Amino acid sequence: MPPIIINPPSNGSTNGTSYYFNQTNAHGTHSETAVARWKLTVTTLPDNGGTLKTQTAWSYGPIATCQVNNLPANNAYYYGQIVYEKPTGGTWTSMSNRFQSRR
Repeated sequence: MPPIIINPPSNGSTNGTSYYFNQTNAHGTHSETAVARWKLTVTTLPDNGGTLKTQTAWSYGPIATCQVNNLPANNAYYYGQIVYEKPTGGTWTSMSNRFQSRR
């Protein structure tokens, strides 16, 4: 099971245009060899769907807490998720986490 975002919590919120998103691994630690690269996206629909609002650059190594900039900060609701790629190829998306991007 892919890592999931735990902060902000589901139906939680961020404040301003920059926020540190925290994650957890649903089934233990994903080692550096289990994930080739990953990024965090913020979209208007779950499962990395709808309109992309912002995203981090691809990162290599273990999935970890990361700062996301350029959040809308308009009091609307968005979805954060981790997009990751396994070394064997293919891109997967973690479960979406709905949150409010507050001013």
